Amino acid sequence: MKLNQPKVSEQLTLATLQELLNQEDPILQNCKIVDSRIDGETVERVHLTNTFIKNSSFQHASLPGLFITDVRFENCDFSNSDLTGVSIHRASFHNCKMLGVNFTDARFTDVLFDQCIGNLSAFVHNKWERLQFHGCQLKDADFYDCKMKQTRFVECTLDQASFDETPLKNVEIKTSEFDSLTVSIKDLDGCIVSTRQAIQFASMIGLDIRDE
Repeated sequence: MKLNQPKVSEQLTLATLQELLNQEDPILQNCKIVDSRIDGETVERVHLTNTFIKNSSFQHASLPGLFITDVRFENCDFSNSDLTGVSIHRASFHNCKMLGVNFTDARFTDVLFDQCIGNLSAFVHNKWERLQFHGCQLKDADFYDCKMKQTRFVECTLDQASFDETPLKNVEIKTSEFDSLTVSIKDLDGCIVSTRQAIQFASMIGLDIRDE
């Protein structure tokens, strides 16, 4: 699976996240944003396009209807933010904190989460196409009623994550680790797993596996 990478220009204008607070139609495009914060703020229908954001914080912010296209995030903190209804296309998140983020009703296309911490985050009623988590911590994350197309979890921690009502056909988790997952047998059909994980799932459903 090949992701379409964010198309971020080399020539960008310096800006701050605070500029969103004073706009009737909050838009930041063609920007470079470094060391900026909008912690605890509420801003609806923000548009971020062709932008690079680094060392910035969105902690406890409420950004319903956020629309992101061609954006790269590095070392940003979204912990406990409300991103309900977010739509993200051609974007990447590198070394970002996403503890307890609410991604309910999110749409993702061509998105990479690289070395991010997303424990306790809620990916509820999501639709994904070409999405990859690489080296992410997703302990106790909730993937309820998601539609996942061309999705990979590469070298992630998925312990106690829940995939209730989420079909995992063609979803790859074979290099990821977990002690337990919440997932039904019918939704496991077609999931790409390792031999060790197949034994784990067999044990979870009560099979008594014995070597001859």
